[in-house]
Amino acid sequence: MLKLDQNEKIENMRLKIALLIGLSFFVAGLLTLTHYGINWDTINHLPRGQAYLHYFVTGKKDYSDLPRYFDDYTKKSEWYFQNPSNLFIDTNIPRGKVPQRSVYQINDEDFNYFMQIDGDGHPPLSDIITSVFNRVLFAKLRLINDIDSYRIYSVLLASLLVSLIFYWTSKVYGKLAAIVSTLSLALYPLFWSEMHFNNEKDVPETVFWSFMLFCLWKGLTKKKYKWVLLSGIFFGLAIGTKFNILFIPFAIIPWVLIYLIKEKRLKNIKENTKLILSGLASIFIGITIFFGSWPYLWPDPINRVGQVFAFYRRLGLGSNPDKNFFGPFGTTTYPIQWIIYTTPLIILFLSIVGIFVALLRFRKEKDKISLLFLLWFLVPIARVTWNGASVYGGIRQIMEYIPAMAILAGLGAKYIFEKFKNLKIKLVFLIILFFSFSLLLFKLHEIHPNENEYFNSLIGGLNGAQKKDFPFWGFTLGAPYRKGIQWIDDNAPVGANVVFAYELFPNIPRLWIRPDINFHNGNRSGYLQKGEYAITLRYQGTDERSYYDTYLAKYLNPVFEEKVDGVPVLSVWKNDPKYLKQSIDANLALDAQVKNTKFGLTFDIGKVAKLWRLEINYNDKDCKPMVEAYDEVSKDGKVWQRIKWNLPDDWRISYLGEQPKNGHFIEPFVGQEVRFINLFLNPVNTCLSNIKDFKIYYLK
Repeated sequence: MLKLDQNEKIENMRLKIALLIGLSFFVAGLLTLTHYGINWDTINHLPRGQAYLHYFVTGKKDYSDLPRYFDDYTKKSEWYFQNPSNLFIDTNIPRGKVPQRSVYQINDEDFNYFMQIDGDGHPPLSDIITSVFNRVLFAKLRLINDIDSYRIYSVLLASLLVSLIFYWTSKVYGKLAAIVSTLSLALYPLFWSEMHFNNEKDVPETVFWSFMLFCLWKGLTKKKYKWVLLSGIFFGLAIGTKFNILFIPFAIIPWVLIYLIKEKRLKNIKENTKLILSGLASIFIGITIFFGSWPYLWPDPINRVGQVFAFYRRLGLGSNPDKNFFGPFGTTTYPIQWIIYTTPLIILFLSIVGIFVALLRFRKEKDKISLLFLLWFLVPIARVTWNGASVYGGIRQIMEYIPAMAILAGLGAKYIFEKFKNLKIKLVFLIILFFSFSLLLFKLHEIHPNENEYFNSLIGGLNGAQKKDFPFWGFTLGAPYRKGIQWIDDNAPVGANVVFAYELFPNIPRLWIRPDINFHNGNRSGYLQKGEYAITLRYQGTDERSYYDTYLAKYLNPVFEEKVDGVPVLSVWKNDPKYLKQSIDANLALDAQVKNTKFGLTFDIGKVAKLWRLEINYNDKDCKPMVEAYDEVSKDGKVWQRIKWNLPDDWRISYLGEQPKNGHFIEPFVGQEVRFINLFLNPVNTCLSNIKDFKIYYLK
């Protein structure tokens, strides 16, 4: 009895410490929440979550019971200003007049809308739950502002996971392993960063995956099948969030079979019957949650679930594999390389040791827990490395591997520590160990809030990844926007024009932008230099993504930049002559010629020059309208370079409107050193081919 009481005290103390650690992590997450922008997929998720939640709560299929608000993005009178640096409600209007309606309760995207177009994407359960947090913390309690109230959900889930990892690792491997595992998870750059704004998919999926495995382990090894039933709830939450959980059987089944064989429980009919029944019941619970939380499926469950599976097939198998990452048997090494290059070296080293220790250790373990951790780590990674699989934007889509990697790092640290017999050497190891984590913490502070752009020294940091053109270097999904828009709010004059260099409006909530600011992409002026502020994320390929991107990066000095390892990850420019890197004064090409060809028009400047723009006046009467056109440029008329952007278009210089139009056409360039321009026209005899006169300008 005394021993039992002692074990209970230890267990209670372990649980209290775990909860205290989780609470501390939660507070840290809240204190830093306003440092991160929103996920640029937010606009695809939160309106759906709000629409379904509104239906569940009120039974209404539209927002007719709510006061109209936020109908027109350009009407400043419909928007208030929320200080983007404040977690609480801090607006330019009296608190009592702040509408209880969220900006993501969009009239045109109500329940009826999603019942028509949903199904070609991830399930909505986490969209709905995160909307519950908004409804309670913002609309009801008036505690947290409209935007950040959604994100409390993922911060809370991440904190619960940190508690779980400490508790579980402490229980099976001891205190040192638990401390190292917890540090490895909490300071894993991708996990820490994404928990602040990836609140609809990857972070919740990782948490639900982890809790499901814990409940199964607890239920099976302790013969408490209520825990197996509880795992069904986490299965339902996971499959209602993302289909990654459907790969978890590849981790569970081998572990269960080996455990039962080792324990000689395969012949125990009574126990196995309970296990099978509780397992089937947990699956039923999960499927019930999945269907119950997704109204779109209700009218035609079989066909509409098939539609969702089709989406995942396209997502997981649809990308063209990069030949630079071909591995044996048609596998891709990209996910493995990404993990190697973006995992802090101390965690990488300890987890590699932990992998080998787990392979040796699980054979001697009664519950085979190390095998479960090992499979947990390997299955998500294997899923995206096998022949034909694809992954994009780094490896955030398989974040389920991170908690397992953290546990293995803890196991690795425990193994090394116990290998040393000399007390002084043990002490030195602990000093080196925690000094390494301290260095990691300092590094994360240095690049904050851009931790998901962390690359380690094996590739030379983000700077090295950029130089090697490692796929998706700098890809953040929107975290740095907030610092950029805060700078604009603090520094732009009254009535300033602000544009994205390329992106779409919903990437930055309108509430974060001062009401006097004209935030509209129609103000892109390019070489006309009308003084607009332009903001954009910078990552692989963005500098060549469009005319305007290239013009800004090549010819203007930013007025504000956010950098990681010396590499800009967000830039703000003011398109004004004051900030030019070099002169953009242009000369008229006096000897330029044009001829009609079988594909359209060919222009000859007469010499190699830095091409700046082409202007054409043409006859637009009694001719065919343009369907499509594009440019090629060349120095010698033999080797040609395709200009990415097509016509007709209002994207290059939106200030000018659509081009070509009303008998006039302006095609801007960015100083390409060329002599010839091919203009491919469809149809060939479109109005633009009826040239009255033209001018070609080049930089002096």
